[in-house]
Amino acid sequence: MSANVVNAIELPTLVSGSERGAVLGERLDLVEHVKVKVSVTLGGSEMPLGKLFALASGDVVALDRDVDAPVDVRLHGKLIARGHLVAVGDKFGVRLSEILAS
Repeated sequence: MSANVVNAIELPTLVSGSERGAVLGERLDLVEHVKVKVSVTLGGSEMPLGKLFALASGDVVALDRDVDAPVDVRLHGKLIARGHLVAVGDKFGVRLSEILAS
């Protein structure tokens, strides 16, 4: 059995805006190729199981957000930003309006 050696690396704190390039420095190249799962949440709804099982095609489920409210951008379930939906060609996109501090 071979032993894997793991070394810690120290990365600078990520910031938003024009300071980003200066703060990230040269260490970003160590992780910039790593893929992460980002999800966008429009809102949620709470309902009894009976109503859930009675849903049929064409039914509408009202969400707990206003129409013009920002959507949540999450990284592995953690809220990292908020934004508004936009059209990007024939797909959806998110225009970020707020980057949340960690």
